[in-house]
Amino acid sequence: MFFGRKKKKKADPRGSEGLPMEPMQASSDRIVRKVPELRTVSLRAAGNRKYQQDDLYVSAKCKKLAFNKKTRVMAVVCDGMGGMADGGRASSTAIKMMAQAFQRVEREPELNIPRFFQQGIYAIDRTIAAFPKEDGKGSGTTMAACIAEDNQLYWASVGDSRIYIIRGTQIQQVTKDHNYGFRLEQMRDAGQITETEFMAARHKEALISFLGMGNVALMDINTAPFEMRFGDVVMICSDGITKTLPDAQIRKIITAEEVKLEKKAEALITAATRMNTHSQDNTSVVLICYRENDIRETS
Repeated sequence: MFFGRKKKKKADPRGSEGLPMEPMQASSDRIVRKVPELRTVSLRAAGNRKYQQDDLYVSAKCKKLAFNKKTRVMAVVCDGMGGMADGGRASSTAIKMMAQAFQRVEREPELNIPRFFQQGIYAIDRTIAAFPKEDGKGSGTTMAACIAEDNQLYWASVGDSRIYIIRGTQIQQVTKDHNYGFRLEQMRDAGQITETEFMAARHKEALISFLGMGNVALMDINTAPFEMRFGDVVMICSDGITKTLPDAQIRKIITAEEVKLEKKAEALITAATRMNTHSQDNTSVVLICYRENDIRETS
């Protein structure tokens, strides 16, 4: 990653990217410790579609995390597959199952989060695959999910809903799009097809992994946590945003100064809808902002 782990340095009031973090105040108080805080906002819109097949879940809008116990926050976005029967039921089922599972382990002292994600993916895949078929067609949904534990971030994805991390003026997608284009890229990189054949290939956006296949195997789960820094923003979204807005525009909206997190989510939805007025897909976004509060000892 372009912002991989670095050795710990002395606290810099300018932040990890050399940007202002908090106004400096003259005080004789001593900082005892820093308490992590996660602010979240979620928003979805139907776009120009007749049905809403996206669904999402956030366990807490704003939570201060305590170092003396494991306190976690989870956010999930699912995009029901419109080309399959009852995609809305598939996405809502995935959200319900993830939320119920998380509520059982939210305060468990020791939790293997990557394993939690993997087991959840398998269970949801089996459940949706068992839905009654309509005209021989099954149901399916994508899923992108994050769990934050203190400043440690874990994620999981199946399909083409995405997770981005925005740090300072940089943006990076940390999940893969599990579509035919991804498979073609692997073949091109292995020398099995040429660049010309890759560019000429059709149906690159067709999904090759989603919940409801019944044998899902392709998924993204980070086994080592990503360490968040002050001001990092995590964006989880359905492809209603990413197939309409380029990364540069997403970054510009999220890094806008003096704009509240809620307004940034609204701006993403609005920009996507205005850019694609005729066929805008269902659009869902969750933003998670990591901050730290100083706990001071008065002298």
